[in-house]
Amino acid sequence: MSVTVKTESAAPLLVKADPASPALKVEGLSTVLVKAGTHFAGVSFAADTEVKITSLEPGNDYLVEINDGELVAVKFADGGGGLCLGGFHFAPGGNAAARSGGDDASAINPSSLWDRNFRPACADPRGMALVTAPGRQFWCDIYLTGVNHLENGTSAFDVLIADGDDCPLDPATGKAFKRFDYATACAVAQHHGKQLLSFDEFAAATIGVTERTAIGSDPERTNLDAPRTSRFGLMQATGNLWIWGHDGDPDEPRASILGGSWWSGGDAGSRFAHLDHWAENSREDVGARGRSDHLQLG
Repeated sequence: MSVTVKTESAAPLLVKADPASPALKVEGLSTVLVKAGTHFAGVSFAADTEVKITSLEPGNDYLVEINDGELVAVKFADGGGGLCLGGFHFAPGGNAAARSGGDDASAINPSSLWDRNFRPACADPRGMALVTAPGRQFWCDIYLTGVNHLENGTSAFDVLIADGDDCPLDPATGKAFKRFDYATACAVAQHHGKQLLSFDEFAAATIGVTERTAIGSDPERTNLDAPRTSRFGLMQATGNLWIWGHDGDPDEPRASILGGSWWSGGDAGSRFAHLDHWAENSREDVGARGRSDHLQLG
């Protein structure tokens, strides 16, 4: 499911006190509020206003909708009953606070908050977190790319991870690619309007993991690995699978593998990379993670 964003020049659907931040904010682990000064669909919020949340399931994305003037959060797959203001991801664990990973307390990822005017540039905002670094903002997939990305999107919880043994589905055929090399990783990301991370982006997105550690065995599925959760809530960010990326050259980017896999031990981390990796390789320990530009309207 994707969220279509429409803008009206005569009467903007969404107006915020601060266009450079989302209309939503988080309090505690599971409370979302619409910020004071937000005007949406003819409704004005003079004070911070809590969104009604009936239940939250770890690993799921939610839409914040307004229906008859009431703000409600609904599971992404069940959305459409009201007018969509934005959304968020309820993660199976918390973001890293320092440089030793996150925790196992399920929580709304504050970096996943988005609204109609402040969101990933790609069509599907599910499972993404905004990475902020000096001079740049971009969105990054919270989870490693799964095999069935056509149904689940590129960032979904508790799905089979795509790698050289379990190749992702080919959008052209609906069947698995024969290889998961650099070209395949690029094609999968591109199908969703995304790209692969450069090394600099990877280092920014994975800061906060427990450096020089790896999980020790093939994770197989996307899941919580708290010691290797990043400051922005990326799960299995390092020391699980290498991910395909590139060296960041603006003219001729070179295929690279980033972060280390489960067997990388004391080498794995946010600064571990091979920036001249063979692009045609397809290995059981190399996966992918998508990224998107940031879209900010008005």
